[in-house]
Amino acid sequence: MLWSQRIAQWLVSDRVTEMAERVAGRSRMAVWQRVVDRAGALAAAESRGYIRARAAGVVQAEMDRLIEQEGPKVARQRERIVALATQSLVETLAAQIQQRRSLHAQRQAA
Repeated sequence: MLWSQRIAQWLVSDRVTEMAERVAGRSRMAVWQRVVDRAGALAAAESRGYIRARAAGVVQAEMDRLIEQEGPKVARQRERIVALATQSLVETLAAQIQQRRSLHAQRQAA
């Protein structure tokens, strides 16, 4: 593979990651509000699945907005951006829920 092709792939990959983080950032609060009350009562794996399921519609809507803003070129990367954004949300929100559990357990112990 030529160096120019590798650089082009790297730049596209970097751009996709940036757009996925944008979608995740815009979706974070809406998804958090949907999961915060229920996800804390679930086991860790169930909580991640619950977050993923509740995030699907929000992420799709934010992806639609991104395509409207950025144009049809972004639409070609839709699946990859949605997958990365969803994964980012699941990791971030699952960590926040775990942190809330730990804080709650510490308060009860005190």
